[in-house]
Amino acid sequence: MDIRAVDLNLLPVLDALLRHRSVTLAARELNMSQSALSTALRRLRELLGDELFVRTGRGLHPTSRASALSEPVAEILERVRDRILQSSTFDPQTARSEFRIAHSDVGAYVLWPRVVRAVRTTAPGVRLVLKTLKQSEIGPALAEGQVDLAIGSYPDLPDSLFQQRLFDRDYVALVAGGHPLAHKTLTLRSFAATPQIVVRAASGVQDRIEACLASHGLVRAECVELPSYLMIPPLLEAGDFLAVVPGQLADAFSRHGSLVTLALPIPVPASVIRMHWHRRFSEDAGNKWLRDLIAQEFGARPVQRRRSPR
Repeated sequence: MDIRAVDLNLLPVLDALLRHRSVTLAARELNMSQSALSTALRRLRELLGDELFVRTGRGLHPTSRASALSEPVAEILERVRDRILQSSTFDPQTARSEFRIAHSDVGAYVLWPRVVRAVRTTAPGVRLVLKTLKQSEIGPALAEGQVDLAIGSYPDLPDSLFQQRLFDRDYVALVAGGHPLAHKTLTLRSFAATPQIVVRAASGVQDRIEACLASHGLVRAECVELPSYLMIPPLLEAGDFLAVVPGQLADAFSRHGSLVTLALPIPVPASVIRMHWHRRFSEDAGNKWLRDLIAQEFGARPVQRRRSPR
């Protein structure tokens, strides 16, 4: 087949259909009418001599030929965007861009203020948007450009994402200033016997704690589970609870209330805070500027393609 006879405008249509499995969603992304997209799909079928998609009760299901084309089509479009269409420069002093960054609740409380301060100092016209997403939502959001970066401890993100290690995050116990254990040394038994507030974050720290206690024949006497670390301080101040929280968050909480940090009697490995982005935007000048700024702010380590073993 002579490539001069191929309408390359059909490639974004095939890519969008492969990702969304829906004519409606693909048309919306490409700013096309559904009838125009259906016409493009018909031309693709004629060009490639394959049905490409079969309609099912769950939307469009790609044929084996369409599935085989998914990766090469995405790579072709990525190279066009990154090496041909993207601007080669980014001037932070004059830029009027918007960047969307995904954080966990801890990141929103501890890291976000530092990111905002650094960006405002360097690029006064840049607008920042904070996104709090579930770990399962971050990979697709980065791939589809819904967020530009994700910062946090996300051990289960796809290996295909680029990442840069920013710093390690330790864990401590946190209690109210009037708690019986305040200013004392925690033992395994006193830790297990104390009512606790538990937040099951992506780091898996609570599972490690329970496994360690179980290895010593212990279980926590009482637990109250919460969906967010940010809900912990009022409960600590109003009761006799203990909470295991990231050290930086404990420091921030302690500045705004009478809370006391204690060393854990359990060897809990530090979680690693990383910055993640999709390869589609790796060479984007604005994205590179923002990554460099954040890396400098947090004293980051060199960029890695895949996450190192945990």
